[in-house]
Amino acid sequence: MLKVSRKLNYGLQLMVALAFNKDNQSIATSKYAEQLQIPLPFLHQIAHALQLNGLIKATPGPKGGLRLGNKGLDTSLFDIIHALEGRFSVPVIEGDVSIVENDIALGVWKEVGSRINAILRDYTLNDLINSNEMTEK
Repeated sequence: MLKVSRKLNYGLQLMVALAFNKDNQSIATSKYAEQLQIPLPFLHQIAHALQLNGLIKATPGPKGGLRLGNKGLDTSLFDIIHALEGRFSVPVIEGDVSIVENDIALGVWKEVGSRINAILRDYTLNDLINSNEMTEK
């Protein structure tokens, strides 16, 4: 079974919370930790990875906090997963001899990876927060 890590799940929750901040004002990390019930040290770790990939901006100081990065609401689920977990990768051919079954398996994984990445690129923060607003009405 494919599993979504706690880090990725929390990271997506943080990004959605940042997306709901319509003014994109910096909000303290501690407030997000409390709101989302994520341990503060873990949230700092997640935020750091997202910041390194340009998905969020962090402003230090008493009036600082987190806000969306340059892509804003156009940030895709692919971007978030890439920042926190890396790219979807497929096995590589080991050895010099071509084995038909291995070639078939590798072909399947390449196709699956390509389709997964395409789907993940289709989901943006804008889509996620707007689909939520529609279901609440």
